[in-house]
Amino acid sequence: MKFIDRPFGVTVAVFLIGALAGTALTGLSSDVRELALGLFQARMISPIQTVSHLGDIALFLLIFANNAVPAVLSFAYALAIIRVDWTPPLNRQRRRLFLGGYTILAAFLVGFFSLGAPLGAVWALAGISALGSLISGAIIHGPLEFAFVLLCVAEPFRIATLTEEMATKRLTEDLRLLGVAIVGLVASAAIEIFLGI
Repeated sequence: MKFIDRPFGVTVAVFLIGALAGTALTGLSSDVRELALGLFQARMISPIQTVSHLGDIALFLLIFANNAVPAVLSFAYALAIIRVDWTPPLNRQRRRLFLGGYTILAAFLVGFFSLGAPLGAVWALAGISALGSLISGAIIHGPLEFAFVLLCVAEPFRIATLTEEMATKRLTEDLRLLGVAIVGLVASAAIEIFLGI
């Protein structure tokens, strides 16, 4: 199946909108910046501090797991929408709304919190040189992580217009995409932790 498709293009576009919004709001608003920093502390900084004394392998597993969650969740969510017997039953229009809406929301949030907000916070608190250092330190693993995650986040949108039977078949076929993404996220986490690029 073709994975670099219109749903993926829409997903990337929404991700970029989220990243721009995150950078602007976090960089310009102290309230949003405070909220973002609190989330970073709880979601990334504290867990990293907790496992860092266990060594690079533990840190590698944490980074991989953090990146794999949205990829796996996208397929699990799509499967739940098309296979669970909902009460009342989901008609085709509602199923399409729930699947497409998930992709749009998830892509925006990934862009906002995983890219835009960190860039905006560093820009506001440490200046443009620190921002450049942050970007250069993630020049390889960052794009890889986002690409693999967004390919999976686009999956619910890919099957949104299909009948239930066709959506189930397509989702099953596309499990190889999830497998490739997991391998890619393992590689990107290894690059980040063991090579530092």
